[in-house]
Amino acid sequence: MDVEVYYSGQRGGTMPYAALPAFRLFCKQNGFQLKWDSTNKRVDLDSGLKGKVCVLFTGISTSGGTAYEWEVLGNVQKFLSDSGMEVVLTQNNPSLAKNTDVAIRFSLKEMRVLEKPRLIFFQAEDDKRQDLVKCLRTEMQQSGIPCHYKVIKNQKQPSIVHIQLQLPLYTEVSKRKIYAEKIALHLASGVLEYFQNGLHIQPMAFLPPNILKLFYSTMLFTSDKESQQEVDGKPLAEEQIMIQESDQPSAEASDSNKEENSEVSSELNSESDSEREELLILAEEELLEQVVTIHPVEEVPEWVELRTAAEVYFDYTLIHSESVEKPYLLIGTLQVKNTGNVELKNPIVCLRVSPVDSIKMGGQVLPPKLVETMAVQGTSGLKGWRYLEDDWFTQAMERGEYWIAPIQPVTIAPESTESFQNFQISFMKQEAGKGIVVEGVVLCNDQTVHFSANNRIAVSF
Repeated sequence: MDVEVYYSGQRGGTMPYAALPAFRLFCKQNGFQLKWDSTNKRVDLDSGLKGKVCVLFTGISTSGGTAYEWEVLGNVQKFLSDSGMEVVLTQNNPSLAKNTDVAIRFSLKEMRVLEKPRLIFFQAEDDKRQDLVKCLRTEMQQSGIPCHYKVIKNQKQPSIVHIQLQLPLYTEVSKRKIYAEKIALHLASGVLEYFQNGLHIQPMAFLPPNILKLFYSTMLFTSDKESQQEVDGKPLAEEQIMIQESDQPSAEASDSNKEENSEVSSELNSESDSEREELLILAEEELLEQVVTIHPVEEVPEWVELRTAAEVYFDYTLIHSESVEKPYLLIGTLQVKNTGNVELKNPIVCLRVSPVDSIKMGGQVLPPKLVETMAVQGTSGLKGWRYLEDDWFTQAMERGEYWIAPIQPVTIAPESTESFQNFQISFMKQEAGKGIVVEGVVLCNDQTVHFSANNRIAVSF
């Protein structure tokens, strides 16, 4: 009797019923969660982290967090979600940290006097998360970004581990992306290491079903064709060796019977040569048949891996007057090209500007309250772009971020491009040595995926 085996709800195959006790011990040793259904003769496996909860918070300096913080934590969420645990990404809801297994806050601070990036770990004097902090420290030190530690007295939220990235002001976009990728990778690895040490389970129990299947199929098993070739090939080689050895008379027999059986020996040698030639011909034919089976016709794959990706970049024109009293005008477009094979739905654009008090946003972007009366009416309904919040101006002055969404539902098909066109930014001439910076990030599919712009707009004076 065979037993059905399922992993995370997906059927993985069958195994003999007699192997069930040993299989249970294997799963227990490696940290998999196993449930045996004796009625239906079915085994359900789950990740060793099923039921664990990790909450990721953006910085507390602003109510909504910066676009960069969302990007980093969004990547951490992707890494950890595949491990089987529940990962919550939120702005500022400390109550979620009370009944959770891991709570981490990541914030960004840009400093004019700083020359190189650094990571700051804020710790309470009586830190109850020593094991988690230790694992995060170990991993984050491998990112290549120097780590420093600061003890906070009377910390209000001791259950949350706070990590802050401090960057020099006007750090290049390419470097920001590198830092973001490193931090997300090592932050997620630190969380997994914390669970591995605390639960005494192997990382194998974190892997998603498709990776486990790939690992076992390539490392532990061979295909039927390969196995058959090995079985058929070995006797063939041994048979050839045995034939050659049996056809060659020993030296002692040859010397003792050389004179008596010269004619018989000649006949035997002649027959032996003939038989050897026939066997070699047969061996070559079998070898050719094996070579043909080694290279089967390429089959069309049954499934295609889903890939979410996009190229985001600015196109812009800068217009300025010789008059000191007139502002510079920057007219820009943010292009979003879907380079993956999954649809991108309802993109939300975040334009991050610096310095905040020197820039004014304009163009055909409507406040939410004016959408019904002033939006352009198209064949399929209202068209255009709107600010995400009613108090968009206040939030922009506090955070330096303009959050903008399409008025109508938008879907970007693979290989298609959607544009946030003709936004306008005006600013006065700055002091020597200062500049204006505009960066962009796009959030799609209910803000579960984040794409930063490949370039940024920078005007130096």
